[in-house]
Amino acid sequence: MKMTEESIPAVTVKQLQPGIALITMDLPGSGANILNDQLFTELDQAMARLAERDDLKGVILFSAKPTIFVAGADLKKIVGTLDWPDKKIVEFCEKGRAVMARFSRCPFVSVSAIHGACVGGGLELALWCDCRIASHDRRTILGLPEVKLGLVPGWAGTARLPRIASLEVATDLITSGRLVSAEESRNMGFVDAVVDQDKLIEEAIAMIGRVSTSESFVHDRRVIMDPVSNPGDIESMVVRYGKQIIENKDVFPYAPTVVLEHLARTAPLPIKQAWDSESVAMAQVWGSPASRGLLNHFFLVDHNKKQPGLVDLELQPAKISSVGIVGAGLMGRAIAEICLSRGISVVIHDAAPGLADSVAAELGVNGSTASIAATTDYSAFSATELVIESVVETIDVKKIVLQRIEAAVTENTIIATNTSAIPIENLARFLTRPKNFCGIHFCHPELMSLVEVVCGPETSEQSIATAVGFIKTLRKMPVAMNDGAGFVVNRLLAAMIDQSIRLFTQGVSIETIDEAMREFGFLGGPFEIIDVIGADTCMYAGRTMWEAGLQCVTLSPILPKMVKSGRLGRKTGKGFYHYPDPRGDRIWNDDVMKLISGYRDESRVPLEIDSKQVSTQILSAMVLEATNLLEDEIVDDYRDIDLCIIHGISFPQHQGGILFWADQVGIDQVKRALYAISEVDERRAPNTMIKAIADAQGKFYR
Repeated sequence: MKMTEESIPAVTVKQLQPGIALITMDLPGSGANILNDQLFTELDQAMARLAERDDLKGVILFSAKPTIFVAGADLKKIVGTLDWPDKKIVEFCEKGRAVMARFSRCPFVSVSAIHGACVGGGLELALWCDCRIASHDRRTILGLPEVKLGLVPGWAGTARLPRIASLEVATDLITSGRLVSAEESRNMGFVDAVVDQDKLIEEAIAMIGRVSTSESFVHDRRVIMDPVSNPGDIESMVVRYGKQIIENKDVFPYAPTVVLEHLARTAPLPIKQAWDSESVAMAQVWGSPASRGLLNHFFLVDHNKKQPGLVDLELQPAKISSVGIVGAGLMGRAIAEICLSRGISVVIHDAAPGLADSVAAELGVNGSTASIAATTDYSAFSATELVIESVVETIDVKKIVLQRIEAAVTENTIIATNTSAIPIENLARFLTRPKNFCGIHFCHPELMSLVEVVCGPETSEQSIATAVGFIKTLRKMPVAMNDGAGFVVNRLLAAMIDQSIRLFTQGVSIETIDEAMREFGFLGGPFEIIDVIGADTCMYAGRTMWEAGLQCVTLSPILPKMVKSGRLGRKTGKGFYHYPDPRGDRIWNDDVMKLISGYRDESRVPLEIDSKQVSTQILSAMVLEATNLLEDEIVDDYRDIDLCIIHGISFPQHQGGILFWADQVGIDQVKRALYAISEVDERRAPNTMIKAIADAQGKFYR
């Protein structure tokens, strides 16, 4: 009889030696152990049977997965329960704790032997055991990262960790969501020993012998039921971590703030009251707007790992061990640095005398095992498998560079352009081997994870597969897409900037527009973003998209005026704002208004709208362009658009993506906002897709 996935056990129990049992977790059909119904049920049943035995000194909890102990809760199930009432959320927490509590109530010692990721509910499970041993391996990481999903630990992690380690350790890990190594976990006090992976079971057996003989576990179990010992100055701790929560831009502050208040309030209480309070804290954050958005972002990243856009995953990527880079400016240098950090050797070229030499000299001492060499001769690229062109954003210059690269490399070498907006088709026509040519657009190598891999009309599927594999090697997020001016990221960015400039011409101040988008969750508003990118770069990219007939761009005279006056942004110290320190804070100065105030539409009554209306208009314009991208078949999956906007433009993760945001506010509201915008610019009227979804009261995420 052939076993189905459902009939394969997730938990097995065997006798290691007299008095010691081994529980092995191995969830069938999954690369990870996830605390789903099957794993919970089988753990509960296994521990119930073992607790009835009188011959056991201890039990070892172990994972058969090669890189994961337990990865946490079943998030797919959680997403389907976000509308649960508080009572059901409390029951969910209590049910999980009841299963895990068996490890602290059994009449023998329980030890977690941890190798690989032990995070979220996985660490909570381990914390219910009497002892924890972890492998000395870089893949072994521990932590409670629930706040990064807008949630809090719900299976007594907030109650047991401060009593096993300390209140300080628990507050640090839980409010930040950061993960730590096995060694750091031991230093923090919640891992008892760190050994080589092949010694895990051996050390667990020895630990059971020591602990069962001394019966220290009985004393420890009693102590952990009490309030936190030596909690320190709780009031000052709250102030300190409250400040850190506000300053931490990587985590939305709602869940960290809720859990900080809970930790401080329950530290002086017995543990039972602490975990009851934990259930209430979970109910507070469960289904919050931030949690919905952050969970959607989690699944976007997961989807990208499995299907990074329009690429044939059955094709084996060619190995890239050496990369050529033409252009040693900020972008070329950053690409070179990332390649070196991943063990890929670099040959770098630049037309400016000495620039490539200085970059190679600087990066060559960074300790990488890979090499970097500067060259003035294109023939030095003959031994590379990939050459990336990253020169000035003009077709005439790129044509010359690309032809010189092609003449120097082998017929199998892939040539890529780092253009941010020029269609691949417009550059491929200058080459004799267009099948080897594609776009590899690093949005911002140092700040952004996203890399757009663009397939031209004649680009081979093998070239795209290899480019995607290369980007994965760099630990970036590739999204393979079809060709078109501006690709995905810059079309969305152009829609944002264009509508912001239009609002300015209608009388809304630059500061009001930027503040509205910061309130929405962007780290900087549209005019700050222009200053970061550079007014010249935005102008050139916008012109490329306008010439291609895209509706996301209007030829406003404002950016050309800024460029002509030398106000390019941070790189020149002045843009829409002043930057006395190129890396410091912006300073508003009214002198920019002397340049551009004349471009306001004085024939109309100045627009009077609040910040929420400002952000809604800008975001609705971006939704329109996102749907245009789908209609133009640049991508075929709406999730790729949301991943691109989050990891290419820093769209706030807690909003879940531009199309996810549209679903949350309602497509009909987006349609109404676009009709309002179209009263000034008829090109901003809702397209067929938006009208169809709105009329059907539908959503993008079905």
